[in-house]
Amino acid sequence: MKISVVLTSYNHEKFIRQSIESVLNQTYQDFEFIIVDDCSTDTSWDIISEYKRKYPAIITMRSECNTGGEIHKDIIRNCTTGDYIAVHHSDDVWMEDKLQRQVNIIQNMPECVAVFSNAGAIDDNGNDYSDKNGFYYDLFSVENRTRQEWLNYFFYHGNCLCHPSILVKKSAYIDDGFSRNGLQQIPDLVKWIQLCKKHEIYVLPESLIKFRVHNDGGNTSGMRAETQMRSATEMFLMLKEYVSIQDKEEFLKIFPNARKYCIGDFFQTEYVLGRICTEEGMPPYARLFGVQLLYDVLNNFQYADSIDKEYHYTGKEFKQENGKYDIFGIVPKAFEQTRSIYYDVGKGYGTERRISQKFTLKLCESFHFICSLDLAEGETLKGLRFDPSEGIEIKAEILHVLINGIQTSAVSVNALYQLENQDIFMTPDPIYHIIIPDEVEGQQCIEIDILGKIERLSDEEMTKVADNMLRTKIESEWMKAELDEGRVELDRRRTELERTRIELDRVKAELDGIKSTKSYRAFKLLKGILESVKIRCRKL
Repeated sequence: MKISVVLTSYNHEKFIRQSIESVLNQTYQDFEFIIVDDCSTDTSWDIISEYKRKYPAIITMRSECNTGGEIHKDIIRNCTTGDYIAVHHSDDVWMEDKLQRQVNIIQNMPECVAVFSNAGAIDDNGNDYSDKNGFYYDLFSVENRTRQEWLNYFFYHGNCLCHPSILVKKSAYIDDGFSRNGLQQIPDLVKWIQLCKKHEIYVLPESLIKFRVHNDGGNTSGMRAETQMRSATEMFLMLKEYVSIQDKEEFLKIFPNARKYCIGDFFQTEYVLGRICTEEGMPPYARLFGVQLLYDVLNNFQYADSIDKEYHYTGKEFKQENGKYDIFGIVPKAFEQTRSIYYDVGKGYGTERRISQKFTLKLCESFHFICSLDLAEGETLKGLRFDPSEGIEIKAEILHVLINGIQTSAVSVNALYQLENQDIFMTPDPIYHIIIPDEVEGQQCIEIDILGKIERLSDEEMTKVADNMLRTKIESEWMKAELDEGRVELDRRRTELERTRIELDRVKAELDGIKSTKSYRAFKLLKGILESVKIRCRKL
């Protein structure tokens, strides 16, 4: 089985040697090795050239200008000679038996055109990725599925297959135009969808690749504002791949929950997919795609009458649905909001012990919230919680809090940080804890007076906060690394100091031993006599 290994390189001088070596050290050796550099500006090409001189069989190519990762498409399509393609990246590492394990699967399961493996994430220093709440933790640890089950997973959850772990049949890989132009975040996901519409795939349960997660968040899929915005747009474009599934039985194998939209013999993909995309809980990009599909179907007279007859779905139902969900985030610009006081009498906080006030928040508002609590006989106020809004991210400032006319304070519970006396809440459920004055204890009539102002966080501010959080995390990790290095150096110096102290104790012990000998005492006596003689000589 002839394999073409294509290693893509761009500005990874720190890691590329390890990446190349992990290919050369494979136990399966029947492959051609092509290294493609996308016009790196560091010393990557020098390192690649060094390996070319040492291993002439390696094929090296370099783009004259940076193509943003597009160059490898032409290389795979036109320059590879293998029946199968293995993709590798210049910052990742293969286990030495990766290719052999994948070849064994393809030979035993010819129905599978692609074999992946699970992947373990590592950081820039080669340490295992340990952030259990991080995006990449267990991202590429998956179980096998049928191709229809994979299509369902991709639709609802996105990608979970590691591209540089793939070994794929070349003819299947370059089919359907190879990959869609204009995609940066999810071109591999779209390729997996194209593969699974026609072929089975397999995922080895072992982690046969180490996937590098850069400390500065520089991965293509890194959690940056620009990648998140671009990802949503590309996920919208990705859904078009499912429109080509026109066979009813095939569609229902992928989406078993769609049977309720397939009454009788009538089946129309755009209508059924549109209904799925606009179901409760679907993300905005899917809902927008579904609305577009349903709009087109309702205006196609070839299908509109049948959909009305079979499903009683017309323009009326379509218009009603479009008033239920805010796809574009228009409503929050003038959203009806609620601020609430929750009070605890020893039973915890709950909606049954809440006083709320409705208001409209366009951008910012000063408020004066006054309410009264009438506690039942025997009840004692244990706690007070104030939610200044709900469902949105805000900046808030509490100017004063009075309870029964007594000045007290409100402490933010879940604000991200404070800036110029304003609490910044990056959660849609901002909460304050109100300190109850001792003088109020035992009273049944409670008057609460809160004065403050809130302001909606703009998209730009939320993006800036997210970027600052990432930068702070990076700086924190850098400082931790610096501190760890300092601790190592301190331990080294302490060790040297302890060795010096031990050596001094040894020398002192030897001196004490010498002083106790007869020879030393005789030497001291002779020294005294000589000194006496010197004195007499000087007198003479």
